[in-house]
Amino acid sequence: MISPKDIYHQEAEELLADIEEAVLDLEAKPYDNGCIDRIFRSIHTIKGSGAMFGFDKISEFSHYIETILDYVRSGKLQVNSKFIDLILASRDHIKSMLNPGEDLILTEDERSIRLIKSFQSILPQDLRLDKLKSGLLKLEPEKLEPEKNIQEKESFDDVLSLSGKHQEQTFHILFRPGLDILINGTDPILLLNELRNMGHCIIKALTGDIPLLKNIDADKCFLAWEIFLITEYNKNAVYDVFIFVKEGSQVIIKNIQPSREAEELVPRLGDILINRGDAAPQDVNEILDKYQEKIGESFIKSGIVTPSIINSALIEQKFLTKEAGKKGAGSLRVSSNKLDNLINLVGELVITQARISQLAKQADDIEEIDLEKKSASMGLLLADLANPIEILERLTADLRDCALDMRMIPIGTIFGKFRRLVRDLSAELGKDIELELYGAETELDKTVIERLNDPLMHLIRNSIDHGIRTPDTRVQHGKNRTGKIKLTAAHKGPHVAITIEDDGMGFDWEAIKQRAIEKGLIKENAELNQNQIFSLVFLPGFSTARQLTSISGRGVGLDVVKQEIDSLGGTIQIKSITGKSTCITMLLPLTLAIIDGLLMEAGDSYFVLPLSLVAECTEIKKEFIDADHERNMLLIRKELIPFIRLKEIFAISGAKKSLADEDLIDHHLAVVRADGFHIGIVADRIIGNIQTVIKSLDKRYQNAEGISGAAIMGDGSLALVIDISGLIRCAIKEEEMFYVK
Repeated sequence: MISPKDIYHQEAEELLADIEEAVLDLEAKPYDNGCIDRIFRSIHTIKGSGAMFGFDKISEFSHYIETILDYVRSGKLQVNSKFIDLILASRDHIKSMLNPGEDLILTEDERSIRLIKSFQSILPQDLRLDKLKSGLLKLEPEKLEPEKNIQEKESFDDVLSLSGKHQEQTFHILFRPGLDILINGTDPILLLNELRNMGHCIIKALTGDIPLLKNIDADKCFLAWEIFLITEYNKNAVYDVFIFVKEGSQVIIKNIQPSREAEELVPRLGDILINRGDAAPQDVNEILDKYQEKIGESFIKSGIVTPSIINSALIEQKFLTKEAGKKGAGSLRVSSNKLDNLINLVGELVITQARISQLAKQADDIEEIDLEKKSASMGLLLADLANPIEILERLTADLRDCALDMRMIPIGTIFGKFRRLVRDLSAELGKDIELELYGAETELDKTVIERLNDPLMHLIRNSIDHGIRTPDTRVQHGKNRTGKIKLTAAHKGPHVAITIEDDGMGFDWEAIKQRAIEKGLIKENAELNQNQIFSLVFLPGFSTARQLTSISGRGVGLDVVKQEIDSLGGTIQIKSITGKSTCITMLLPLTLAIIDGLLMEAGDSYFVLPLSLVAECTEIKKEFIDADHERNMLLIRKELIPFIRLKEIFAISGAKKSLADEDLIDHHLAVVRADGFHIGIVADRIIGNIQTVIKSLDKRYQNAEGISGAAIMGDGSLALVIDISGLIRCAIKEEEMFYVK
């Protein structure tokens, strides 16, 4: 049951998003009273509802901002860049008050006071504190006065530093220093303090290796540490903390983000122990069957793990639960028209069910009549049953479409936030950049949109940092001083195409190729086409940046984008003209809940290929497969296509099932599109098209490469949904291992 406070929280989040959009519109049109009125109405609603539901501090601060906005509406205060910066920072402050505990540096009151001081510094003298007699003035008045002898720029820098956090991640770190780390002049405590400065962390000392006092050597380090860190920095940056002690020390860093599945938001202790390798699945099952106590106490009682391991797992569980609580199960606003349509369909379904129940009763009555009349009556009954079954099939399809339609939301819900990103980063880098948005009304599944946020963030940041240069540099290359980034969404058949296009300097083919040679990814004399060269930038750790910045250059980002798009069942392509432009296109399915697939059989196992990626199907005789001499290549329609045998890649035993009408056909092949080229998937049999409801795999199998989920078929059997890109990676690894041997 959703509480009134949850409703307020959701409404406030939507109003804050609208405020940000309106403020950015106001920055472009400083004299647009409509934008001011829009901001004022949203702030007024946040204030009034906040007071009603007990969010008093939000209400008080919003009242102050409302007063400032009223000065603008009446012409007493002018809109300028400082005003825009402060309104955006105030919007961020209200958002942080909706999520208490995220800020670990300043209290809510301290943040409010800093913002009010900065507002006071831009107000005319006659509009300062003596004219503001309500709201936040319940705080100590002397704290709200602008500080004397302080540089105005410093005041603004303090305020602006309060806003704009990147996506946080949670890491589990095991740091076991070498015994001689102290002798070598390194103090491990300094490293731990550096981690503390990167975010919120809990540090637990591991004392199990400390010997008895009589045997201890004071020059050696017997301590180890387990750290749980929530930070906006990426994994490479965390590794860099230990860069000078990696030799001789054990450093293990794992990302422990919670599952996206709503029902798994609170992680189970047994699963954490299994994932960390502290217990086997059979141990957990045995504990659950044998003991009645809490699982942690049961593990200690059984002697399988030590109390310190349980304590460590409990800390991790607490961290994961906190992260999951931030994400929440989510909610979705649905138009009344869609709900009316759902109710109508359910009504028709009830009528059809009543009709089928009536016919079932008639079938029972037929059992009681004599044999001569029974045959004729059954024939009439089957004829009568055909119509409601046909109606039932139609209603099932309509209900499916209606349910999916209710999950569809405009992609503009995440497009808007990138205006702020472009504004802030371009100012930080001294660049002049405009963001143009097209197709914001294009609808996409809510789950897909939520998971698109990070990939789009990475791509836009790369365009800002690498693609578009400073105004003076652009003029030297014959370009306008202002760079442009176009973010576009449009329907393309059963997909949605999202493109990020910039008029920057484009990708440097030669630089990419040279960097790949330096890293040993390709040979110096390798001949690669454009698509093959561009595919290199999606490899983990690949970057052409020679200098690290706060935005990019560590070689993370594009590989994360590729993995996320692959997991969504989409594809990504790059088109770039050196010195002119870059266009990155992502092709995504409309929904992840139900897909049209191609059902294949290999041995006694079933697999589903996403139908949207299948180009064609064909049959192959055994001699053609054997003739390739284990090169795994076939010539199809004058194109040389590599292929993967499902039975080999998944180590499936068992011969093909007997098929009388297909005895002459040894293999079936589906040609799919992947990463800009075609590849064949070989199976024993292609059964045909199937519409499947995708189920996620158990947590312990979520990292299985080549598989993105599972589907339950009509007869109750299981079919695995193939992740094409993951399958290709598996095949490449196996081939490399084969040649090494």
